[in-house]
Parts: sequence; structure tokens; C-alpha cells
Amino acid sequence: MEPSQIIQDLGSGDLKTRLAATQACAKSPDVAKTAIIPLCRLTADPNEEVAQWASAALEEMGAPASEEQDALADLFTAEEATAYWAVTLVGRLKPKDLAIPKQLAQLVENEKTPEEVQNRAIWALGQIGLNSPEVQTALENAAKSPSPRTARLATKALANL
Repeated sequence: MEPSQIIQDLGSGDLKTRLAATQACAKSPDVAKTAIIPLCRLTADPNEEVAQWASAALEEMGAPASEEQDALADLFTAEEATAYWAVTLVGRLKPKDLAIPKQLAQLVENEKTPEEVQNRAIWALGQIGLNSPEVQTALENAAKSPSPRTARLATKALANL
């Protein structure tokens, strides 16, 4: 199957077609890299198998292209699974400007952010390693969290700034 057809099939309303497309992406990281945003969205697919294959594709693909940064940031407040993957991919990307780290810091500070997404945002801030007052404050506050995992991740991220 051609990569362009696989990408088109990711948006299909037909479950079997969507499932086959996510499986194809999981087996070909190069194809997955061209379909990052649809794959992120499919991690929240109502069909668990499609969601799992979309996650598998994203796990295997490595860092996204820098051009994907803004589109990924637009997904930071999407459904939890989608937001988790968008944050993870931005952390792998390690952007060089402060706009994305500031958005991640806002996720960390927002009490409505699901804990797994918040923890992933903390991890991403540590990976990116760019400091600003917003990032510093968010990580210092998170380091005081009653959640041992959140506090540990924030302490580690602070050490990377």
C-alpha cells in the first residue's frame, strides 16, 4: 500500500480500513512520521485496537520533524491520550525557542490537566532544557506535589535546566 493511501485511510470512517492503516504505520516508522497528527488523534480512537496501534506507531517513530511543532502544540489540550502523545513528541523534538516550553509550563500549572499529561509535560520540559521564569516556577511548584512521581519528575527536570 502506498504511503499516501495509508495516510488517507487513517481518516476513514471504516474501522477495518483505519485499523489496517494504523498497523501499517506501526510497521513503517517512515510512514508514521508523515502522519503524526492523525496518529496522535487516533490514540483516542473509540476502538481500543486502533488506539493501541496508533500508540505503537508513535512509539517506534522517534522524533518528529520540527515543522510539526505548532500542530503538536495545538493538541496539548485535546483528549488525554492525544495530549499525552503530542507532549511526548514535542519532548523528543526538543524545540529551541521558548514558546513551546511556556505552553508546557501552563499544562503543568493547570489543575485541570490530567496527571499523566502533566507528568509527561514535566518530562518534556526536562528533555527540552530551556529555562524561563514560567518554566522554573511550574517545575518548582510541581516538585512540591503530593504525588511522588510528579515531584520526582519535576526535580529531575529542574536539574536539566
